[in-house]
Amino acid sequence: MKIVYLANVDWFFVSHFLHLAQRARDAGYRVAIAAEIGGERDRLAALGFDLVPLPSRRGGVVPRGVGEAARVVARELERHPGALLHGFGLFGITVGAFARRKTGHHGGQVYTITGRGYAAVAPTARARLVRGATSGLCRRIADGPRTRWLAENATDIGACGLDRAVREGRTAIVGGAGIDPERFHVIAMPPRPPLKCALVARMIWSKGIDIAVDAVTAARAAGADVELTLVGGLDPANPQGLSAADLARFAARDGIRWQGRSDDIPGIWREHHLALLPSRGGEGLPKSLIEAAACGRPILTTAVPGCAEFAAATDGWTVPADDVSALASRLVEIARDQGLAQRGAHAARVVAEGYTEAHAWRVVSRFYDELAGRR
Repeated sequence: MKIVYLANVDWFFVSHFLHLAQRARDAGYRVAIAAEIGGERDRLAALGFDLVPLPSRRGGVVPRGVGEAARVVARELERHPGALLHGFGLFGITVGAFARRKTGHHGGQVYTITGRGYAAVAPTARARLVRGATSGLCRRIADGPRTRWLAENATDIGACGLDRAVREGRTAIVGGAGIDPERFHVIAMPPRPPLKCALVARMIWSKGIDIAVDAVTAARAAGADVELTLVGGLDPANPQGLSAADLARFAARDGIRWQGRSDDIPGIWREHHLALLPSRGGEGLPKSLIEAAACGRPILTTAVPGCAEFAAATDGWTVPADDVSALASRLVEIARDQGLAQRGAHAARVVAEGYTEAHAWRVVSRFYDELAGRR
């Protein structure tokens, strides 16, 4: 049997969900990746996956080329009538739902809600329209008896209007994308002071980069010996991606450094004490927080869905979103806290018990087996 994985771009799929495709292949499924294929083409092909290039382009609240992408996916489903379809994010849900309608596909589909993204928090009229339409899309078009839903926090299930799916047992909460415990494990804390914070994310408005910078500046002014490293690349396709000039202005402040994108995330945590993510919302469950906790680093984030639940589970801290003063005050307190290593060790145990790639596969594969008729 074939599984068609559907995502907006190949790098996002590789970063978060490649392990699912590899495990599905090892379980005997033939695997296809349908996405905008770019720099990960050779890697995916070398792993033996079929590639289904999509014409979509990121940018704006709604990706461009959704209609044509649905036609491409529909043709793939027509060639493999019994295939399972697994779509990720609003793009995957939208394209998958319309492709299924074009073909009358009955092979079964799994949708992963990876957060509601920029459209969930942007103040524009178009974003508000998308928020209103998302529930109708999920409930009336994408859902059905042979549809299964995964989400990274319970709030997103409710926001997508999936009450019927919940009643019928067709939903599950999965602890984010999952981490590989062989790569992400407890690392000894570096010496203090200063308190070294790292914010690992794409450099976009919704991640609260500016809030973090302002809060660290305020905490330093209040006498706290605290520093911040921004780790992440630019995302010009995002409607509110920060520019290189923005990051240069931030890095010009005392105690602030922009490192850019890094492929050595454990190495980042070897040099830092605290994971900081003052998200404005729209998250599912940020993978960067799971990776930090797995390395034994406590979490300081905001009280938004996904982030708040994870901070509570790992004995971290939350402050209100968009509140520089509250974040700065908390940083001043944490700079004096002598129990960071103990909090971090607890966080690592929590991740090992329920946030690994193996755990994610157990949840996902149960839905695959149900839909494929496997025992």
